[in-house]
Amino acid sequence: RAALAGPHEVSLEDELALARRYLEIEALRFGDRLQVRWELPRELPPVMVPALSIQPLVENAIRHGVERLPSGDIEVAVSTTSDTVVVRISNPLPRPDGPAVPGHQVGLNASQVRIEALTGGRGSVQTQVVGDRFVATVRLPLAAEHGAAGG
Repeated sequence: RAALAGPHEVSLEDELALARRYLEIEALRFGDRLQVRWELPRELPPVMVPALSIQPLVENAIRHGVERLPSGDIEVAVSTTSDTVVVRISNPLPRPDGPAVPGHQVGLNASQVRIEALTGGRGSVQTQVVGDRFVATVRLPLAAEHGAAGG
């Protein structure tokens, strides 16, 4: 709730560091059941994101994916185009014969609202099923409106 009180911004690097720390803690809990893959560019783009906008998506990947399987993997990938930063979090889908425990989409909805607010509606969070994986894709505009250094 505190994060929703205002558009508290952090760098993408800091938000990903928080997600990394969260995944390190979960790796202790899951042991060999959890594999984490990071696909990051050599340098992360200097883009700001709302605090707690990506970490909850990573948490959802654990809760709704890996936690319900004998083992699984989380992939966090960051890529850029000329005007957009794309952060993709993917996890395996639970088995169809497993228990169906639908989420309330609180983390997903909160991330979407905060990213849209920070980016004036130009950023987004979208989810989809690709093969046997659930994928959350965050798109953030690369823009100079936040006062880029040197300009």
